[in-house]
Amino acid sequence: MKLLLIAVMLFSSQVFAYDDKHFNPDLWPYIEERIFGVRTAVELEENNELTITGPKRAASGSQVPVTIRVDTNRFVKLYLIIDANPVQHVATFKLTDKTQVTEISTRVRMETDSYVRVVGETINGELFTHKTGIRASGGCSGYMDVHDPALTSDLGKILFKDKKGYKTTRIKHPMFTGLQKDLESGGYIPEWIINTITWVDEEEYIVMQADTKISISQDPYIKFKYSGDVKVIAEDTKGNIFKQ
Repeated sequence: MKLLLIAVMLFSSQVFAYDDKHFNPDLWPYIEERIFGVRTAVELEENNELTITGPKRAASGSQVPVTIRVDTNRFVKLYLIIDANPVQHVATFKLTDKTQVTEISTRVRMETDSYVRVVGETINGELFTHKTGIRASGGCSGYMDVHDPALTSDLGKILFKDKKGYKTTRIKHPMFTGLQKDLESGGYIPEWIINTITWVDEEEYIVMQADTKISISQDPYIKFKYSGDVKVIAEDTKGNIFKQ
């Protein structure tokens, strides 16, 4: 029943105007309950502790840049959520004492105009959230040529940069959402994504981990602030493991 209500409200968000003219604020309570149960996230308006930013209008719904900034050491997890996406939960970033005060940038897929939010979870399970509205469309579905060799050439190749205290990781992967149609057959391309990216230090201790889902863009890109050395390990839903 809850999924039906969300589906109806997703349709409505494309027909009627809501807060900020283009975004539906009524989706969030249902998404919040489905992801977090009885816990409620405290809305943070103007603050320096936890923020998310992105373009007001994205050039492409398949590559929408967003940046999360954290200026406190009390969060142990960050949930990235797009209210109006078919699958709203985009990723969970698991922080450690080395990455609690950080800045994380990534690129996401957006199916329609939506609030994009970060939810920070403390060690005691308290939740806090900040949101921004972004206009974009068509990033999760549409047609693709599943046989295009460019989609899987250099599969799992990790491009890594370490510059001015920022670690940038890009992994070659098609990140099929399960919602895209194959140009040749007209059927849906089965879901196939990278679902875990882990950064470890020289002693193999985890610095940060990202559990990623279908709304992360093709060839996943994640940049975060950290001064030490790291290595990257990623795994996809077919059990392939990729290492830097």
